[in-house]
Amino acid sequence: MNHILVEIFRQKKIMLAVVLVLLLLNIVLGFTVSAYQIPALAAVQLKWSELRRQAALGNRADASAMYRQGAEDLGKLTSRIPLKRDFARVLSDLIEMAASSAVSMGTMSYKPLPVTVEGLLPYQLSLSVGGGYAAVKSFLSDLQKNSELLVVDSLSLSNSDPYEERVIMDLHITIYLRGGA
Repeated sequence: MNHILVEIFRQKKIMLAVVLVLLLLNIVLGFTVSAYQIPALAAVQLKWSELRRQAALGNRADASAMYRQGAEDLGKLTSRIPLKRDFARVLSDLIEMAASSAVSMGTMSYKPLPVTVEGLLPYQLSLSVGGGYAAVKSFLSDLQKNSELLVVDSLSLSNSDPYEERVIMDLHITIYLRGGA
């Protein structure tokens, strides 16, 4: 019997070495999983459960903390709304944005809208800009990044010549101003 085992070992040395290496690798990986990954997974699952529990209880937060946070947020929003006397500066900023984006300004008109919120004066601004598609996109991006409280109500893009890259964008913007002097 021993003679047969020695003969098998002699003929299959490489195969037995591969099996032995795979067995050792399996033992090392099993130890790694049980020693490191299982506790780490349990900790992450516990943290996840705690975060879900906090999110479920988040709706029942302290009323005074919610009030303070709301008042702080309203203060930040109010500081972003320009005064009525700054309307010309806001229009000038829009014209400068158009110039820096390499679009040409067309007609621009504005009209005051009815006051719906006490202390806010909304103005409807209609304007058209023209230029290359990339320049018009750049102007629209600059409008989004504007620090004042302005809302793009609608826009339309048109191109009268399919062989030319000139795009006309008609915009309707609402600008909100504070009712100061």
